[in-house]
Amino acid sequence: MQDTQNSGTRQLCLRLMRYVAPYWDALILAAACMIATAATVPMLAALVQPTMDEVIANRNPELLQLVLLGIISLFAVRAVAGHLATYVLHWAGSKLVADLLCEIFDKLLVLPHSYYESCSGSNHISVDHVSRITSDAPEVARAFVNVVTVMIKDTFTAIGLLAWMFYLNWTLALLVLLMSSVILLVTQLLGEQLREMGRKSGRAMEGLTRILKGSAVNFTVVKLYGGEQYENRRMREQAEETRRFFMKRVAVASLYVPLIQTIGAAAVVLTLYFAASEAVAGEITAGSFTSLIAAILLLIAPAKRMAEVGEILQRGLLAAGSLFSLLDGEVEPETGTIVIQRARGELQFEEVGYGERAEGNPGASLKVHSMADSDPAAAQGSALHPGLRDVTLIIQPGETVAVVGCAETMDVLTCMVPRFLNPTSGRILLDGHDLRNITLASLRANIALVSPHTALFNDTVAANIAYGAMGRATEGRITWAARAAHASEFIRRLPDGLQTVVGQDGVELPVSQRLRIAVARALLKNAPLLILNEKLGMMEPESAPLVQAALDTAMQGRTTFVIADRLSTLEKADQVVMVDKERIVERGSHRELMARDGAYTRLVRRLFVSRGAVVAR
Repeated sequence: MQDTQNSGTRQLCLRLMRYVAPYWDALILAAACMIATAATVPMLAALVQPTMDEVIANRNPELLQLVLLGIISLFAVRAVAGHLATYVLHWAGSKLVADLLCEIFDKLLVLPHSYYESCSGSNHISVDHVSRITSDAPEVARAFVNVVTVMIKDTFTAIGLLAWMFYLNWTLALLVLLMSSVILLVTQLLGEQLREMGRKSGRAMEGLTRILKGSAVNFTVVKLYGGEQYENRRMREQAEETRRFFMKRVAVASLYVPLIQTIGAAAVVLTLYFAASEAVAGEITAGSFTSLIAAILLLIAPAKRMAEVGEILQRGLLAAGSLFSLLDGEVEPETGTIVIQRARGELQFEEVGYGERAEGNPGASLKVHSMADSDPAAAQGSALHPGLRDVTLIIQPGETVAVVGCAETMDVLTCMVPRFLNPTSGRILLDGHDLRNITLASLRANIALVSPHTALFNDTVAANIAYGAMGRATEGRITWAARAAHASEFIRRLPDGLQTVVGQDGVELPVSQRLRIAVARALLKNAPLLILNEKLGMMEPESAPLVQAALDTAMQGRTTFVIADRLSTLEKADQVVMVDKERIVERGSHRELMARDGAYTRLVRRLFVSRGAVVAR
């Protein structure tokens, strides 16, 4: 187990070094500057000896001037070299962060749709996930800077001070080294014990939180089933356990500083005793003794940082492992080889299924594979994808197909057209070509999406309309698209018109206006296939006619797959498809389905009569 862990740590370090390798010249310069900075520390300790023995004891003013000049020179070297080392090392660390973030962003753009959320219009990666990415990369850089600093500057400082101490008196230096090793060992053991107690205390606090949360969320069950005393007992037991762990940690922490101080004091007393004995015997001068003490004091700080470098390295490797797990994720598979130009827009679903039946039980509900199979954090998302069975549907070029019924099933159907999801059985054809044989880029170039969930980028209105591959559109074409989408009126009222920055850090637009910008984007793209989600939710009443007019404009002359939420859309659609769990239950024109007085009729009455709409038979 330990060998496997060490191998994993080694692999992570080697992989990180590949990101740093392009900046080897900067690292060499930083290393040279750190070595120069480290060399000044034993030199400063060495200057103490002539100061005590010659300047003070023998009253040598000429040597005093040289010593003072040497001290000033050493601090000047430390200032210049230290500044260069810090700047260059942080420059390399910032390049490491930038390279990692750029590579991660490139990876995010090619990850499969299931990585985000496999439902149309809801492909929003969580804020927590983005925060983890943007915090892990700087953590890697901080660990890199600290570890390199310790490995070079502090290591060379310690080596230089120890060499000077052995030069002055090897027996005293050996004693100091032995006592320092004892202090470092005790520090490491107590530190590890404190970290373990901290982990146990954290787990106990999590248990306390779970009890509190569970009782609050399930308060009706607690009250109806008389669980007050049971919950009270659980709470008291968990609180007592949490308190015990806390007090154990306090006991060790309160012992930590006095114990280290006692051992340190014992080390100083022993050193002083042996040094004084040798001074009395004439084996060491006062200057050498003072210089030795100065070297010991200067050794404390780098030795402490060297003892703590392991923890810093582990934090950095943990953050690096999290980033590399994302970079190692499977990308969206590209199976297509056929490049299509502008499609006619004929779509055919031939016995399309999504998900897998359990073995030996063909009548069971379908199991849907998603990221949850490999990522526990995504397990909740798997509930968003019901299975499909034997969906057969033909949509002629320019036709409008309105889909109603189970929202999740509708989302799966619409996600299959741009191949965000792929059928597990059957096939979908576009102009006679299996979608899996068409390249993703050329397929999606023929599809536009209009959804109330479509977010605006933190950019100008014009850039949001002419997004991506349409970014080269002229202002005239953008203005035409905005006018056709009935968006010109509210755009003119914005502070800078088309150049107004909207989105998270700009002007926040209501749903109706965001939707019309999405329609303008679709009109400017002029794709032959349109996926439209009419489920708008709450919207200001005065904007509803403009939104409906914009949606009607978007559907004209295109093969439209619409998740219907308006009676007028159902009435105008060439085909209405009602889906229930896993299958199509009714299809036909609105009038045909209403005449059957079946499930569709009941759905329409429930949805639209409640809104005051008149249902046509």
